[in-house]
Amino acid sequence: MEIEETIALLKSRGYRITPQRVAILRILKDNTNHPGVEDVFRSVIKIYPNISMATVYNVMEVLEREGIIKEIAVSNVSRRYDPNVNPHGHFICRVCEKVFDVSFSNMRSLGKYSPRELDEFVIESLELIYRGVCKDCKDKT
Repeated sequence: MEIEETIALLKSRGYRITPQRVAILRILKDNTNHPGVEDVFRSVIKIYPNISMATVYNVMEVLEREGIIKEIAVSNVSRRYDPNVNPHGHFICRVCEKVFDVSFSNMRSLGKYSPRELDEFVIESLELIYRGVCKDCKDKT
């Protein structure tokens, strides 16, 4: 979703569009590294030196709640965000904690083949996460 579309969506849902929110949106849309809140804060504070970490947390929470970004649990303490909410998987390196997108042409169909134990449940989402060691970290050892 383009920034203008995202702004229109947020407006239609009653959110105020502040310059800080737009800056955070731009940072997220221009970043394929799956940034955490702290990463976004470090980038946006260069543009708006008076912005608080709480503001960034609040904006990220709104964006996630509205389906504009998706949270990725990298570890028990580290959370990253992905502005690509289209179906795809991730590879998370356990050494450097980088997150890589993994695309599948039939990702949507994976949810159709659920185990029988889930027959009485309503599946609302599916996450595919590979964990291991990325090429850069593997080459360093």
